[in-house]
Amino acid sequence: MLKSSKQLNESGFYDSYASFSRTLRAWLVAYGVGVPVLLVSQEFIASAIVRAGNGALVTWLFLAGVAIQVIAALLYKYSMAYLYFSAADSGLDGGLRVKAAEWLSNAIWLEALFDITSIVLMVWGTYLVVASVLMRGG
Repeated sequence: MLKSSKQLNESGFYDSYASFSRTLRAWLVAYGVGVPVLLVSQEFIASAIVRAGNGALVTWLFLAGVAIQVIAALLYKYSMAYLYFSAADSGLDGGLRVKAAEWLSNAIWLEALFDITSIVLMVWGTYLVVASVLMRGG
């Protein structure tokens, strides 16, 4: 038997999930934007990346990681809006958009895929940066 949303909210799990979710997304976006800004502001690092020929790839890896997080946030934002409005107006319950929103809100694997993909892209970009700097230094 499924618990009601009231019971689930009262259990405290949702608050923890929401907090961790916001924190992870904020860190990924901050890292994905902050690291490239830091890289181009440091002449030694920027020239090492260019010299290694990794500049374009590193840029795309970080931008793709951030883009995935922004797309995920948009998808979940609008899904939650449809679920909210359908809860407020029972006439919206049977709509295709509400059903898609319900599916998306239950597809935790998709949210995990977005996060893992962003992390992999940013780790790859970071690796290329570190390798470029170490090769130049050696």
